[in-house]
Order: sequence, then C-alpha cells, then structure tokens
Amino acid sequence: MTGDLPNMAVDQHGKQVMSLRDVALHGQGSLLTGHPMSNVDQGPKLERRPSFGSMSCASRALHPSDSYLLGPRRPRPHKIWKKKYIKVMVVGDSGLGKTTLVRALLSTPGERLQVHDGTYTSKEQWLKDPESLCSTVSWRDEDDRTIWVYKIQDTPGYGDDLDVSRSINLLTTYIEEQNHKWLDMEQSSERKDDMSEMEDPRVDICIFTIPPHRLRAVDIKVMFELGQHVPLVPVITKADTMTIREANSYRNDVATKLSNPMIPGVRDKINVFKFERDTLERAGIIDHATPTPPFLVVASNDINEDLNTGDPPVYWPERRYPWGTAEAFNREHSDLLGLRALLLKEALEEVNKTKRQRYEGWRRQALNAARNGRRLRHVLLWTIIPALACLHIGRTGVNINQVRNQVSNTTTKVRRRVQRLRSQPQAVAPPAEVAPPAPKQQEPQKQKQKWGVF
Repeated sequence: MTGDLPNMAVDQHGKQVMSLRDVALHGQGSLLTGHPMSNVDQGPKLERRPSFGSMSCASRALHPSDSYLLGPRRPRPHKIWKKKYIKVMVVGDSGLGKTTLVRALLSTPGERLQVHDGTYTSKEQWLKDPESLCSTVSWRDEDDRTIWVYKIQDTPGYGDDLDVSRSINLLTTYIEEQNHKWLDMEQSSERKDDMSEMEDPRVDICIFTIPPHRLRAVDIKVMFELGQHVPLVPVITKADTMTIREANSYRNDVATKLSNPMIPGVRDKINVFKFERDTLERAGIIDHATPTPPFLVVASNDINEDLNTGDPPVYWPERRYPWGTAEAFNREHSDLLGLRALLLKEALEEVNKTKRQRYEGWRRQALNAARNGRRLRHVLLWTIIPALACLHIGRTGVNINQVRNQVSNTTTKVRRRVQRLRSQPQAVAPPAEVAPPAPKQQEPQKQKQKWGVF
C-alpha cells in the first residue's frame, strides 16, 4: 500500500514537506526523532498522557462498588418490592374445626389471630359478604423483595343443609365469581395499574376438611364438584380421636377413595393438588408407605404458655387429656407442621404458578363462550328467524288479493288525509288584546278529531 505513495512533496513556495510515504512508514513520531525532514513545520505538538495500564493503577482508579460490573459474571439486577397474593379456601362439614385449623395455620407467638367463626353464618349472608369470614396475614421476603399477602377464606359448613347441591352451587359460584372479577379487571378500560400491582381475588387452592373415622358419600360428592374448579388439599381433622392403627388405616382408605370414588354421580378421581416430591421433602413430609395427602392433623385453641413466653417464643398449640397431651406441631402426633410449611413456605410459588396456569384455561373457555354466544345471536337474527317466517308463510299461504286491498286502502287513507290538511286555512295567532275565538270557530278542529289518525 505504501509503495504507491509519492516520496516527496513540495508546497506552493517550493519548500519541501514530508512525503505521504514517510508519514505512512514512520508516522508523526519521525518528526521528533531526527528525520531528514525534521525542519518541516510541525504544527502544534501533541501532549503525551501517562499510561494507566498497570494493575495497580487500575485497582486504584476503580471504585469497589463497580468491580462487579467488570468481572466475569453478569451483574445482578436490583429488585424492586412487589406483592403476591395467595387465597386458600377452607371447606368442610360443620363441627370439624375449620376455624381452629385456620388459626393454627396462621398464628405466631404472642399473636392470637382473630378468625371469624362461620358456624352461625348463613350461606346467603356469606355469599353476599365473603370477606366477613376471610382472615388476612402478610409478611416480607427480604431476599426476594416480595410482600406475600395471604388470605384464608372460611366457609359455612355444608352438613346442616339437607340439599347438599345447594351448598355445592354456592361454593362453586363463589369461585367462578372471583375468576370473573379478575377477568373484568383485565378487560376494564378504566384500569390504571398493571395487573401485577392489583389485588388478586382468585382462589389458589382449597383445604377440604374430612371427618375422622368415616368418609361419607356426600363428602366425596362435594369434593368432586369442587375439584372441577380448584384443586383440593384433603385434611383429616381431629386425628387425636383415633389410635395409631386406626389413623394409618383410615388414611389409606381415604387415599383409595380419592383416586377411585366408586359412588353414583362421580365419574372420575378427585382433583387433589399434586405437590412435588422435592417440595414434600423440604417440608419434612416423608412418605413411609402411607400416602400424603390426606394429612392427619390435630389443631387446638389452647396454647402452651411456657413455650409461648419463652426465649425464643414458640407457638405451640396442644390438646390436654387426663391420659396425655396431643401436640399439634409434634410430627409424631400430627401433620400440621408439615402442612404449615407447605402452605406458608415451600409450596407458595408452586401453588401460585398452578393458579395462573389453571386460570388461562378457564379464561380461554370464558372468552370462547362469549364469542360463540354473539355468533349464535347473529345467526338467529339473520338466518333462523327469517327462515321460520318463510316456513310459516309457506305453510299458511299468502292471499295476494287481501294484501293488494290492504295496500290500496292504506294508500287512499293517506291521500285523503293529505288533501284535507292542504284545504285547511293557515292558523293566524290573534293579537293579545283580542279575546279568544268563539267555540263555533273550532268546527274544523272537530272535523279533524272526528276522523282521527288511521
């Protein structure tokens, strides 16, 4: 490339200047190192800046807080606080201790959670105001910068109603209403916030309380119908009323009936929430030839005050009998501690993810149903109704002469009406001093009223 450059250049005054070839071969540095053309006007000299290429200089110039930006790993983004909502629905027969179970799941040392008892709440009243039986707690996850808002929705017992289908309809209606409420929030034109910042009313999971000793057909029926809308976590309450052998045998019997109900009206297995095996192990629930769920739990409103006021304080509900004490959070007595670990810690993200996936399927069905409804109305309006009208005319026939006479009579009436209106004089407003016209002057108006409107 440099061979094509001229060796010397002369300016307009005959003064020799540095050739382009020398510039290409030696650069500007040759002007400072004894080059034959060093007498050429060099122009302003460039300032030589010191180099900071050494590690010591780089370490002194780099701020410690910025070192992670230049390391081998990608920087970790700064997280902002966000909210996540969980709603757990508790369903079961009356008198099984649903309210006590809710209090045992959510309470902490030194705190007596105020849980609204639904024993005396009618189903109609509950459907109008479900929040009256809803308990809410929240806590912060500093590592993930997440605020968890946890709600447990208690419900009236279904055993007091002779018509269990009525109770089923009320429960499923509530679940569907929460889904529709969220869908309306998504499609609202007045929404100003992102959906992730809005309170989520949807039901994530349902704790279904099962009576000890005997699983009735009505319990299976209610579980099956509810399972069509939300997955269930079956919990056998008051497990301290059974011996060890009875409890293990009953757990196996319930698990068998959940997978194969074998009762009239139930065609498939119950929709039980499937916890991941790793999740169960993290919660301390180990399956030793006994299926889990269902969970065998003991709950109580009586607290061990010595542990509750100790250092550190421990929330420890227990049930005392003359022959011993049943401890709710003792893993040898109850599965309540494992259930609490699942629902409040280990399976939170799993439950929340399952809700979102389930809702997307429900949303597609709801939107398709609305679209099909509009399409059906369009077909009825423009196709089926005209076809039925034509079919009726074809069966009864049409009297052409009758239609012709009707049209002729209507035309004649219209023509006479127009001629009569044209023949009437224009009404002139009398002056203010003139008295109203005599009644005989109203004869044309009477003539008009006599004919009426055809």
